[in-house]
Amino acid sequence: MTTKRLAQLQWFALLGGALGLGVAQTLGFGLTLAQCNIGSGRWGIANDPWEAALLSTAAAVMVLAAAASATVIARTQSVSYEDDPPLSRIRFFAIAALVANVLYTGIVMLDLLGNLLNSACRGA
Repeated sequence: MTTKRLAQLQWFALLGGALGLGVAQTLGFGLTLAQCNIGSGRWGIANDPWEAALLSTAAAVMVLAAAASATVIARTQSVSYEDDPPLSRIRFFAIAALVANVLYTGIVMLDLLGNLLNSACRGA
């Protein structure tokens, strides 16, 4: 695999999970507002199916990003992250991406569980 291809996989691994988490959180917040506001109540937006679809998609992106980082780590196993760039830098970011994507996936799973088991709209 070329260095350019490894770098592309490494950047997807590093940014894909974070972007998936950010998009899912932002759209999920908007969905909750759309369901709970009186003005948009007539639209019939159900929070649970949309949240499940959003967070499942985000989790799938995170799993793909983790797989990309694992691929980069496997392809650069002969290099230490303390060696000369660019392969050492690619390996370092891939290791960081793998750790981050595992954490992001845990956050999304907990968020999904909380959304499905909790009521979205409650009075104060």
